[in-house]
Amino acid sequence: MKSLARSGVLFLATVAPWSHAAAPDPSLLGCWRATKIVLHTQDGSRTEDASGRCTLRFGEDAYESVCATSRGTATSSYQYRIDRPGFYLATMSGSTFRTSLVGSTREYEYHVDGNRLVTVTTNPKVAPPAAPGAALRVETQAERTPCQ
Repeated sequence: MKSLARSGVLFLATVAPWSHAAAPDPSLLGCWRATKIVLHTQDGSRTEDASGRCTLRFGEDAYESVCATSRGTATSSYQYRIDRPGFYLATMSGSTFRTSLVGSTREYEYHVDGNRLVTVTTNPKVAPPAAPGAALRVETQAERTPCQ
């Protein structure tokens, strides 16, 4: 009986934090249009895009990124979970653009202030010999938009 009780406590101790971590943040849900994306590369250069051509659509445990490009539309899908307040882990589950990144996971710091979303992610795997221009840090500012 003690073993069963101990197993039950152990189960709750491991499941309770996971279930708390997996709770969606209602402030993220819905659609967002990127108003500014800043890529910081390893060589110190910085590229900024304020075209508004990228949108995000957040569901409870998945989101999709769609960007208009000169070659058409680039779509990437992700499974995500809130890791702790202000942070989520996103695993790319599909992409029409960066298929080599499918299955990779990144941590994003985020902040929602009304209709404004700011995210920041760093890529700890970018180290010599990284591809020239590989993004070390990506900062995104977005505004809530009606879902199409």
